[in-house]
Amino acid sequence: MPATEGLTDEELLQMLQEGDEHALTLLYRRHWQPLFLSAYRVLKDQEACKDLVQELFTEIWQQCARIRLTGSFKAYLAASIRYRVFRYIRRHPVRDELFDHIDGRMETASPESELAVKELQALLNKVVDGLPEKCALIYRMSREQHLSYKEIAGRLNVSVKTVENQINIALRKLRMALHYIIGPLLLLSLLQL
Repeated sequence: MPATEGLTDEELLQMLQEGDEHALTLLYRRHWQPLFLSAYRVLKDQEACKDLVQELFTEIWQQCARIRLTGSFKAYLAASIRYRVFRYIRRHPVRDELFDHIDGRMETASPESELAVKELQALLNKVVDGLPEKCALIYRMSREQHLSYKEIAGRLNVSVKTVENQINIALRKLRMALHYIIGPLLLLSLLQL
């Protein structure tokens, strides 16, 4: 095992800033899988997640001289991949299933990530609370109680088409809100590092 294998992330970053390409390879090998899994929990798209991790390390190589850590390198990477995932969501059509159980898919062991998930869930709940009463009720019955459209229609004495329309309205408003709330949320999480 080469002597560089036992170095900390911060020591490898310092070597990288001095032009050592091997340090980048070691950092990549050490962190690509957790970063990929973190992105995949949200996007459920292997190719997009591979690209995001690759782009992150390409940028680290290109911008390494400007990287100034206020926390750990691992926290820096976690925040960076989170930012890339949310930017990806903003720039690409959002599939409705991205909103299903988002809190569970975004779980990670880092306290910063847990806080970000809680903040995002609170913001999503706030958007749902701001929906018209019937729309919010139908959305919650579908997403939180896991009822089918037919079951919801039966309980509320409305048509299945009405349930479908209300879910579509809720998802459209959530997509729009995500576009506007993710930017400030990411900025806040990056400032906390």
